Amino acid sequence: MNAIGSIGASSCLCLDGDSTVKTVYGKPEGAEKGYNPQKRGARSYHPLVVFCSSTKEIMQGWFRCGSAYTSNGIIEFMKQLLAHLPNRTHLFFRADSGFFAGPFLTWLECQGHSYLIKVKLKGLTRLLAAQTWTKIKGQAGWEQCVFWYQCTGWIQARRFLAVRRLEQDPQTQQWSYDYFCYVTSEELTPWQAHKLYGKRATCETWLDEAKNQMGLAHLKTADFLANAALFQCAIVAYNTVRWMALYSGDAVLRRWEVGTVRAFLVRVAGKLVSGARQYTLKTPDNHLFMDQWLAWVKVGLT
Repeated sequence: MNAIGSIGASSCLCLDGDSTVKTVYGKPEGAEKGYNPQKRGARSYHPLVVFCSSTKEIMQGWFRCGSAYTSNGIIEFMKQLLAHLPNRTHLFFRADSGFFAGPFLTWLECQGHSYLIKVKLKGLTRLLAAQTWTKIKGQAGWEQCVFWYQCTGWIQARRFLAVRRLEQDPQTQQWSYDYFCYVTSEELTPWQAHKLYGKRATCETWLDEAKNQMGLAHLKTADFLANAALFQCAIVAYNTVRWMALYSGDAVLRRWEVGTVRAFLVRVAGKLVSGARQYTLKTPDNHLFMDQWLAWVKVGLT
């Protein structure tokens, strides 16, 4: 099941992919044991979502059982997303190491799309230590390297970019390198890739916002399909708030989270009065955030 966001007339779309774990108590359908860093061994659901990095919309979401790995079904997920987008839309997919999978990278390349994904590889530290490193101009303490590598099962080698910095452990007082490695289809320098990937951190903030402020995956029944439907309803509700903020044209509204909109625009002081066989809701003439209130109401009226 999916909920698709609007992208306007853009022909190039930057997507941030991520998954989230929602712990479940009891034994509802589809709740299984899997990756759960907060409550190890507990049953959970493991939804998959993709955000539009420029608008904060959830472009698509899948409700999945708890045993699903991060990238499980990602190719079919992307096929479904593309079916709802304008033809010839070029995607730039950015994601963490959970999406570091050869078949997925091959599919993106065959479809003509771009990607920047953090590397997850057994023996990665040893592989990186063997590379030739150079200092990054203007970035004290940082070094970089570029190399091609073909992982087991891959049909071809791909371009890897890495940066590192020397850090001292505050407890052991020992020095060691902190590595950051990415695989990409783009002609970026290692430092450019590192900074571009760093912008993805806001995606995790948006996901927490959708979960904690809009109830994404919070409403649960004993039926998996019912939970999936509620999950999609939460996505539609989240996107509706985002669309209203975008269409308002107000820069402050666009920055506000769902909880802020609810606190400042929805939970306003008012009085319900009756007369002439009708009810009237009276609100203050001078709203605390008058510009944002007028912009919000204008979107609702038009």
